[in-house]
Parts: sequence; structure tokens; C-alpha cells
Amino acid sequence: MAGALVVYESVFGDARRVAMAVAHGLCSRLQVDVACAREAPMLVPSDVCLLVVGGPTHAFGMPRPSTREGAVRDHAAVIPDVTFGLHEWLDAVRLPRGIQAAAFDTRMDHPVLITALDHAARTEEKLLRRLGATLAAPAEHFLVADVAGPLVDGEEDRARLWGQALAELVAPHRIPVRG
Repeated sequence: MAGALVVYESVFGDARRVAMAVAHGLCSRLQVDVACAREAPMLVPSDVCLLVVGGPTHAFGMPRPSTREGAVRDHAAVIPDVTFGLHEWLDAVRLPRGIQAAAFDTRMDHPVLITALDHAARTEEKLLRRLGATLAAPAEHFLVADVAGPLVDGEEDRARLWGQALAELVAPHRIPVRG
């Protein structure tokens, strides 16, 4: 049976909440595994037909060691290893041939000018394409109220619905859910 893998990086827990909501939506039609980037497989199994990746936006892009260190220093984030996250995982992972993929990010909902600039999902999509993945849908952006969150009201529900829509795109026929 085809499955999905959701791989995320989360600094304050919001991207993890989005990843879990997306997985909940995906499980309507796919078997789903969820992993933080540090624990994700470096070789994605061949039965995975959809890879969804996502994380927070740091300094207008994906987190990197210096921005993770800044989150720890300036905002008391708890990050077990500031040298490894989603970007580093995407630099090293091997994907099965023909896999479809989608990306998301979390970003602040203000100021308006900042929300319009480049964000993490754009780089995530670029890295996915470089790995040979086909994008199943455009990236999705989920809003947080401030640097350390929380998610804006309704964003978890929107993430679940996006997961359902992705599942319908890649697995139009319902299959049993592992349990």
C-alpha cells in the first residue's frame, strides 16, 4: 500500500502542530508516518508515494545553524542539535523514483511587507525538485502570531484540510489506515 511521510523541523512547536494536522488529513486516504528531521530516514522507503516537508521561517528562509542558535539565545528555544534540521536532512536524503512532494512553512502574520517576502517553503520546494520529486501542489503557508507562536486560530484545521486535499491528489481511492 502507498504511504506518506511527513518530515518537519519545529523550534517552538508550531511547525510540529502543523505537521501532525497535515498527517491527520493525509490519513483519510494514505498510511502516514511523521518524523522530525533529526529522526527521519535518510533513505525514504519505496512504498512512500508522497513526502511532505515543512518548518518555520527564520530570517526569510529555512532555519540554519546560526538562526537556530539565535532562537536558543534570544527566545529560549529548546533545540537538541542546532547543527541539524530540515535543510540538512534535505541535503542528505535519498528519495524513491517518482515520489510526489509538498512543502509548508510557518511564518508570522505581520508586518504585511514581511509576510510577502521569500520564506522557507520556497527553498524546501527547490530542494525537493533537486532531489527529483514532483511537486503535488504549491507550498502552503501557516501563520503564527509571534516569533514563538502560537499558531493563528484556525491554522491547524486548515493544515488538516490541506492534508486531505493532498491525499486526494495522490491517492484518489480510499485504502485502510494502519492501526
